[in-house]
Amino acid sequence: MSNSTAQVLMKKGKRGAAAYIHADCANGSPQHLGPLLDVLLNPSKAIDEWETIDWCRWLLAGGRTPDEFAAVVRSYDKHDKCGLVWIPRVVAYRCRTCGISPCMSICRECFYRGDHSTHDFNMFLSQAGGACDCGDNSVMKEDGFCSNHGNKCPRPGTAPAELMCVAEAMMPRLILRLLQHFRENGCGTPNSDGYRIAVQECEGYVQMLMEFNNMGDLMRSAMTKALINPQMYRNLVEPPFPDTEYGHYMGESNKMYEKAIESFPAPEPPDEYRHLPALAPRLQHNTLLDEFIFWTFKYEFPQNVVCFLLNMLPDQDYKEHLTRTFVMHYARIPLVLENSADPDTLSNRVVHMSVQLFSNEALALRCVQQLHLLHVMVLSLRLMMGKILVQNTLHDPAKNCHYVIDCTKRVMKEHCYWPLVSDFNNVLSHKSVALLFLQDDALVDMWFEFLSMLQGMNVNVRETGGHIEFEPSSYYAAFSCELEAAAYPMWSVLAHLCEPAHAPLAARLVAAAIRFLRAWLHAVRAPEKPRRACCTFNTFAAGPILAYFKLSETMHASFHFPLHRYLAAFLCAGVRALGVSAASLLPARPLLAQLAAHPLRVQSLFYEILAGVWVRNGLQIKGQAMTYIQANFCNSMVDMDIYWLQICAAHLPPDQFLDMCIDTFGVREWLSMTPMSTVQSAEQDAMVEGLLTFLAILVSSRTNLGNDELTQSRLEVSTLLAAGDKTHSQLLELMPERSGNAHTRNFETVLKEVSVYRAPPRGSESLEQGLFVPREAVWRSYYEPLHVLRRAVHRRDFHASMDRYAAYVREKQKSENGGPLANINTNALWPPLRPAKAPPEAAGDPRALCDSGVLHGALLAVLHRGVRRRDGGGGAAPPDHVLALAVFLLHTAAQRAAEAHAADRADAREVCVAGGEGGARGGRVSGAPLLRALCGGGILHSARTLVASVAPLHAAERAHRPPARPQQQHSDSDTEWEPSESEQTRLPPPTKSVSLPATSTALAVPQSLEMVRGNSVSDDQSDTGGDTPEMRALESGSSDMQALVVQTLQALPHLDTDTDAEGDVDNQMTLAIPDHLDPDTPPVAIDYVVRRHERYVWRHVCLRSGSSSVVAVVVIVRSPADIVTEMEVQEWAVRAGRATPPALPAPPDLAPAPAARADDTQMELHTQSDEQIPVNESIISLLLKLHSQLSGRLDSFSLEEPAPELDEPIGDGPLFIGALLRQLAALDARCAASVRALRRALWPHQRERQAEQRARERREKEERSRRARERQQQVMREFARRQQQFLSAIQSMEGDADAMDWEEEPLERDYDCVICNTTAPTTAADPIGLVVLLQSTSVLGHRRRAGSGVPRLPLAEAERARLAAQQDATAAAHHYRLHDDLAQNFDQESWVLSVSVGWEGGVAAQSCGHHLHLRCLRAYLRSLAAPQRPHNLHVERGEFLCPVCRQLANSALPLAPRPPPARPPPPAHHYDAAAAVLDMLQREQPTPTPSRLSEAMGKAMEDMTGTAGSKLKQRYGSSPAAIFTFVASLARTNLECELVQRGGRLLSCPPPRYKPRDDCIVPLLAVAGAHGRALAAAGAQLGVAATWRALVPGAAAAAAAGGTEGGSAALAAAGGRARPVPLLLRDPAALLMHFLLLAPAHPPHLDIQYFTCIVKALYALTYYQIVNQLCANGVFSAVLEAGASGDAAADDDAGGLLDAAKLLMTSLAGSHLLDDDGLSDSSERITDIAKIEAQVQELALGYLRIAALVRRHVYGAELPEVEAPQLEFSALLRYLELAPGGSDALTAASALPPGAAPAARAWARQLAASVNGGQLATRRVVRSLHASWAGPWLLALPRDYDRVFTHYHERVCLQCGAVPKEASVCLLCGTLVCLKQPCCRHHQVAEAVQHAVECGGGTGIFLVVTSTYIIVIRGRRACLWGSLYLDDYDEEDRDLKRGKPLYLSQDRAELLQAQWLAHRFDHTKRTWVWHRDSL
Repeated sequence: MSNSTAQVLMKKGKRGAAAYIHADCANGSPQHLGPLLDVLLNPSKAIDEWETIDWCRWLLAGGRTPDEFAAVVRSYDKHDKCGLVWIPRVVAYRCRTCGISPCMSICRECFYRGDHSTHDFNMFLSQAGGACDCGDNSVMKEDGFCSNHGNKCPRPGTAPAELMCVAEAMMPRLILRLLQHFRENGCGTPNSDGYRIAVQECEGYVQMLMEFNNMGDLMRSAMTKALINPQMYRNLVEPPFPDTEYGHYMGESNKMYEKAIESFPAPEPPDEYRHLPALAPRLQHNTLLDEFIFWTFKYEFPQNVVCFLLNMLPDQDYKEHLTRTFVMHYARIPLVLENSADPDTLSNRVVHMSVQLFSNEALALRCVQQLHLLHVMVLSLRLMMGKILVQNTLHDPAKNCHYVIDCTKRVMKEHCYWPLVSDFNNVLSHKSVALLFLQDDALVDMWFEFLSMLQGMNVNVRETGGHIEFEPSSYYAAFSCELEAAAYPMWSVLAHLCEPAHAPLAARLVAAAIRFLRAWLHAVRAPEKPRRACCTFNTFAAGPILAYFKLSETMHASFHFPLHRYLAAFLCAGVRALGVSAASLLPARPLLAQLAAHPLRVQSLFYEILAGVWVRNGLQIKGQAMTYIQANFCNSMVDMDIYWLQICAAHLPPDQFLDMCIDTFGVREWLSMTPMSTVQSAEQDAMVEGLLTFLAILVSSRTNLGNDELTQSRLEVSTLLAAGDKTHSQLLELMPERSGNAHTRNFETVLKEVSVYRAPPRGSESLEQGLFVPREAVWRSYYEPLHVLRRAVHRRDFHASMDRYAAYVREKQKSENGGPLANINTNALWPPLRPAKAPPEAAGDPRALCDSGVLHGALLAVLHRGVRRRDGGGGAAPPDHVLALAVFLLHTAAQRAAEAHAADRADAREVCVAGGEGGARGGRVSGAPLLRALCGGGILHSARTLVASVAPLHAAERAHRPPARPQQQHSDSDTEWEPSESEQTRLPPPTKSVSLPATSTALAVPQSLEMVRGNSVSDDQSDTGGDTPEMRALESGSSDMQALVVQTLQALPHLDTDTDAEGDVDNQMTLAIPDHLDPDTPPVAIDYVVRRHERYVWRHVCLRSGSSSVVAVVVIVRSPADIVTEMEVQEWAVRAGRATPPALPAPPDLAPAPAARADDTQMELHTQSDEQIPVNESIISLLLKLHSQLSGRLDSFSLEEPAPELDEPIGDGPLFIGALLRQLAALDARCAASVRALRRALWPHQRERQAEQRARERREKEERSRRARERQQQVMREFARRQQQFLSAIQSMEGDADAMDWEEEPLERDYDCVICNTTAPTTAADPIGLVVLLQSTSVLGHRRRAGSGVPRLPLAEAERARLAAQQDATAAAHHYRLHDDLAQNFDQESWVLSVSVGWEGGVAAQSCGHHLHLRCLRAYLRSLAAPQRPHNLHVERGEFLCPVCRQLANSALPLAPRPPPARPPPPAHHYDAAAAVLDMLQREQPTPTPSRLSEAMGKAMEDMTGTAGSKLKQRYGSSPAAIFTFVASLARTNLECELVQRGGRLLSCPPPRYKPRDDCIVPLLAVAGAHGRALAAAGAQLGVAATWRALVPGAAAAAAAGGTEGGSAALAAAGGRARPVPLLLRDPAALLMHFLLLAPAHPPHLDIQYFTCIVKALYALTYYQIVNQLCANGVFSAVLEAGASGDAAADDDAGGLLDAAKLLMTSLAGSHLLDDDGLSDSSERITDIAKIEAQVQELALGYLRIAALVRRHVYGAELPEVEAPQLEFSALLRYLELAPGGSDALTAASALPPGAAPAARAWARQLAASVNGGQLATRRVVRSLHASWAGPWLLALPRDYDRVFTHYHERVCLQCGAVPKEASVCLLCGTLVCLKQPCCRHHQVAEAVQHAVECGGGTGIFLVVTSTYIIVIRGRRACLWGSLYLDDYDEEDRDLKRGKPLYLSQDRAELLQAQWLAHRFDHTKRTWVWHRDSL
């Protein structure tokens, strides 16, 4: 019954059935719809059956037509939201001004309907698809809504209830039918191909649903009800099913569905998260939408289904349910991505959908709270990455139990994780969600577990043998993963931590990071303390040193430590913005040192790569180093590493941190002055530079340690500009990037502040773009060389910045002219390292490193090597850059001392240390390791301490090994040593004691180990500038003998280090002197200098070496007052705990130590070993010597000299060293005394000797000047005498001048061969050729008639029609029509000889002006034909590069020797000259003599013939006449091209952009003349003599008898039937070329008199041709009528023109050629004879210009200076000697030669006689023979590129009917071509190449619409020329990547036009490629 009901309804027709169903549904009981849908939607039928789809449309319309129904439904649309969905490669817009979410985008229509003109917007080509957000106030501001959406649109009325009744009833079945199709095809073997076929089958059905959806809100509401109703879903798909065919099908369909659910992969979350609904192992579907989303996931997000789902988003209920359903399926996304064959496309489609759902903050927050979205995302990411883990190989791989991501897997290489990370970032961009994330400890722990998978990934293993065979490319996947998956979420969260209330959240993240880092360190088995290792860096280490890495471990290194960077980032946020103290969040010092080790290793790895240590690992390892500091990564990687190390440096003991740095960088041998091999020394030279650079950056960088956002932006922009001028986009791209646009927030403001915009220069050949140039303030205030080094991906950027800085200094020197900069050597400038600013107190001060004695010793080593190697001490001296860094670090230490002095001035007692000799010597150290020699004192003490000698590293290491047990950690954070019990038992018993004489401060110790301390000053003295009281150590105030009691070391272990004993320990000095050391005893701990309160605490503890004892000194000082009190004690004792030991007598066999000076402070350490490295230098002495060396003079520094007054750090080495010495002297009087004493010791009396030397040099200079003046006067007297003699000789010869007969003999010109470098004239046996480039051209064919308008690129159909009409008015079309008309009436040979060819496909010759022997050229070409031929040359076609200028060439025009000079003929009458010309033309041509010159001319002609277009041969044939016409047209074409290049006129101004070269014309005429004469000699009947006789009938009496008939007879004999072209129809310029080639014996060398005669005769022909043309066009009719009635003006002008017109009209009266057939409009009839005269002159100028150019090239006469166009005609007449000179304007008739009128009458009769049967064609020729041409122009382009893009982006190709992927428009004719597409190929030649041949003679200029670029095709090559459209900063936007508005650059358009006209593409572009006919 159901079927019968359906059949009855279907017989009613679609409309009738639809009306019936609508009425049924409107009644509320649709009984008949179900049976009808059972038939229509029968699953056995194909889903995309067109009849079914059409029935559905009609049924839904309810009795209306589908279009009418759609219109009615749309009329009720609320237009709240646009919701337009687009697919990839669709143009959309993004407005950052209006956007709330960074993912906001709007469609083109909404963008243009809104007001965004002043906003920050960009156009982009969508990569993943998208949807329009217009109207959605959760994504964009309401101000940005267009007029059709949001609250701006009118509200519709209420829709009638029955309107949508059918739709609501049908929609569930329609959607179910699509699900049934998915079920049928989804249970087989899952594969992408099968899914794609199934989706294609339902394309039409899905399109129908999208059409319904596009009807608006009413239809979306109906579809939403069907999709989200659970009861409806149960009724449709759940059993029981009826016992019918459809019920059986649904049962099978349900089984298919269950099978698909079971087979769909499910995630395997941890047990604690299995309860989350989104992570359930089995999916539960309750609505049609749930199942729809399931199939969307199953079928890998098909594009049409995704678009359908997104099109429904404007419905808010649907959006809520879709988002929830999407989240419930979200955990399956990783599984789908892993199994996909095309994960890239799938990723785009996933993001296409998810970004629309998660951009709404309220919706995202509900998903997070209710569905645990963040947990699902993080777990999905963890589970995805957990499948590709491998064992980490850092440290010891055998013990490492940490697992990291394998970067070689497909998931990493193809970025399969990108959709998950993108969604995670999108969600975290909402503040409420980010704060929830931070508050959930479990979620944070889960995220850090994921980050642990990235910690230490992509480990690089250093190659030490051969070069790596295969360079892995996985490193960029690792960097991308850390940036996208770790850094971007980090920045998203940090962007919301901006209030002090968020401080606990930051602290929780820091604590979590430390906790996970501790676990990670344990997992990788990282050492908990420094251990003995053979070397951290160098294979040639001399022994064990302190290190966190073994030698084998240093061969494994990674750049990826995201846990460290998270710790640094959140710590930085807490300190900078939230008011947290760094010390309150940091771990204990041992763990802090551990946490510093790996970031420190990353820094050493970076500098190792730069030093070439990892060179065997290939280019990829350098790529990693460059990526590490690249703009996209530096903020997240290197900046965070530096910040963390700054924190560690500020909170670890400086000596400890410096030891870690030195060992990690592997330069301890270098800094200890240990002898090394050459290879090792060179390696460590580079690493020392890296270490000093790193330390300087560490103490000075304030990127995250004090700089606010504006200051940092200013620094970044200044750094970029310092390296070079840059475009706006380059600056924006190179700005260090963070997630979002925070890094560019202040960009525009800062850019205006620090730079000046420089527009590209006009008229330049190079396509320059607008650049930003740094202001002077950049160099004066913001230039930071260390920051440039930190950001410079290429080190050349740093060197470029220094060069630019030097240029600034030189300009400043010039401007000041004698100021303080006058004495600075700008060729040896040091980097202007600015003083390091104090960081915020809460963060700590990394400048504390500069107080380290280890650093002072290291810098002493650097300075020592610099001084010694400059003195020739062996090896390369450290470069100035390294010395500058060392001086900078010393200056920072001095700055710290000055700050401490300023802070302590109020507490300290103002007692100055006496200067003079007593304090000059300073301390003295001998035998200690260099890096320990200066420990314990400040910079002021270290600077003046003399290091006499140092122990080499292999001996010193035994005294400085770390303890065998870990150090104790105490509550006060001081690191002390407490020996174990076993160590106490090994200490030697007390056996010796010493006593001191009263007059000495020396301490008597065993000879094997002696310590002497003299006049001692508090260590704080060095930091307070000499203002604290002077102390005497080890000395009492009495003159009596005092005993120094020395306790044995047995009591030393009982030192109480408890906290409660700190007060006692802090106020005592302890000396421990053991009598011997056991070489096998392990070393005792070395405590590092620690800053405590206001003072330093420094300790030395007992060390053992050999059999001797080493002094252990523990000095704890709290205040100067305590020190003074302690010094008053008469007897000192070593205290163990609180017990005072008894005094011991001195041994009797020990002699007292020699007395030391009372004013010295010395410490000497002597061991039994004799291996000592002599130094005998202090920092001050080295600075003085270095100052002298860099200055180039002895004793160059003096404190008495005034310091230069500079307001900025500009200077060379001496200036900065002098500033440091002055600073030290100002802080400590003893340093000043030391400087003076050392000067006197090094250079005694040097200043006096220098003064004497200067006085002597001044006297010698004065003497030399006096002698020079005397010699100059003597020379001038001699010159005057000879000049007088010359004048006298000239005067005596004047009398005989008239009698002398001067005969000028022209010298033969010599040419320079650029190959063999010889100079010789050209000869027939050894010809010389001119290097030329021959190319086909159609430039002349694109000239248009004057007045036809400028051709424009069509942007509408009307404009396209107008362009087509203009194309019909081109010169090529005109000449083709003219030639066709001539061919109809006249003989082939005759009409071919009457015209010129080559307007399209002609040959243009260009030369660079260089010459070469043709034999040399042949040898050169043979060398190019070798197997190693240049890839960019077609050698087989004769291409080569000029050996001098490297311009492309493909031929050489041979230069014929000049003929012997002939006596010029006497001036003759016109007829006499004409008779002489006739004789020349009638002379029989001799057969050419074979020679190398003739062979070369033949080869040149072959080259030109091969270059010409194939059109010429096809159209004109290969007869002798056609060949001669082609030969003659070669010269005509090049002359016309020169004329076009000059602008079409021979005016003086404006000059052309490319000056025409005049090298080629004469050689070209010579080659053409030789071939023309060869044709004549071969018997070719060219009829040139007959033409001349007809042209000048009165040339001679003999010629007059024959007249024109002779010429006609000759033509008849040559052509078979005499149908010659009359003279009045022949081209005068072509005849000029004929006569010039055949008349002279040596073309083109013809006497100027005969040339003028030819020009005059042809001018007469031109004049009468023009008058005849005007008569035929009816121009003279009105004037003649006025003359007949007596109204014409009776002047000479009118008489000349009217007489000529009457003469022609009379002679042609019977031919009807001049009859008026109404072609001329009566409203335009000309009655003014002056206007007719102007027309005649304008038309005659074409011939005159060609004749003038011939005269200029052949005879060398310069063209006249013509300032205005109206003066050109008269000037050319005078130049060609057609009219007498004078200033009056000339008429056209005034230049006619004698006998012109009779000749014209004869020409007219000849024309009349030739009109037999071809009157119409002849009349067309007569009326259009001469034309005034405007220059050829490329199509004019619109100013706004958007107009071009809008019109052509979606335009269909006329050949293939498809939209081209790269639509390209020809700028010559406006044709749209498919670039690089196979669809429009013809004979295997792509469309663009074929079009270039047809339209441009081989030259094609195409605008690629999708990229804005111009592609130029030249022959077989093509190149990217550049873009004509630039943005507001005159910058290109290739491929529209930035999407900014683009505007036409008029200068570039003119340049492109000029290069096309001048045929200069081959010479101006260097980026040609072979297109291989594929464009």
